[in-house]
Amino acid sequence: MVIIVRYGELALKSHSIRRFFTKQLVSNIQDALFSYGTEGMIEEERGRIYVQTSDRRAIDVIKNVFGVVSVSWAEETDANIDSIASLAVQLFGCKKGTFAVRARRTGNHPYTSQELAAYVGEKILEKCPDLKVNLKKPENEVHIEVRNSRAFVFLDKMKGVGGMPLGTQGDVRGHLRDERDLLALWMMMKRGCRVYLDSNDINEELLETAMKWGASTRSKRRYLAEVTGHYEECLRKQDIPVFCPLVGLTEDEIEERLRVIS
Repeated sequence: MVIIVRYGELALKSHSIRRFFTKQLVSNIQDALFSYGTEGMIEEERGRIYVQTSDRRAIDVIKNVFGVVSVSWAEETDANIDSIASLAVQLFGCKKGTFAVRARRTGNHPYTSQELAAYVGEKILEKCPDLKVNLKKPENEVHIEVRNSRAFVFLDKMKGVGGMPLGTQGDVRGHLRDERDLLALWMMMKRGCRVYLDSNDINEELLETAMKWGASTRSKRRYLAEVTGHYEECLRKQDIPVFCPLVGLTEDEIEERLRVIS
């Protein structure tokens, strides 16, 4: 099987910057898989990254890599319309409730996206005549992505952590005294910064979580800025700028985000 990895903000960049960001994202996915003891063969194509793997744990690892918008387990076939329909019928089975087929294409094919969706829907109804089509609010969906000579069929999308690939922005130094610091560091990592922890201020109970997301205990000579989760430190004079990413968040919003990252 293959995991389809989608990324978002990179599409807004110039070609050279997009290539750099995509290369970094692929490298980060490789590192994440390796650190969790999983394996996968990674292939990159404009707008998509494909990870060939049989390890079911891989998708949970990849969706928590910064820069990943969503992921899907998919089966691959060729772009022949009957091959696609056969695979879709096999994967979908006869689920209960309403359904819809969503199709997208890139390249030249003897069918439009709408024709493909309609044809696959007909084949599913032939096997499951009790099903009903609901294009607006279906209970089940069949997704098809055709990219030139290849086609991918999948049933679900899992939301990723989003943001920008780790390592595409500057290096920052951060404290890890409590959960507020942890969230501040996480927010900077989500914006692409590599975080290096101040060895004098590390809460050992939070260290594993911080390192899981990509924080490092190594030290460097130079940092773009210092990061804190405490408002009173935001105006403190330093030899480098002080970033305070929690400014503007309510306490409820802070608690909600902490539940996501812990």
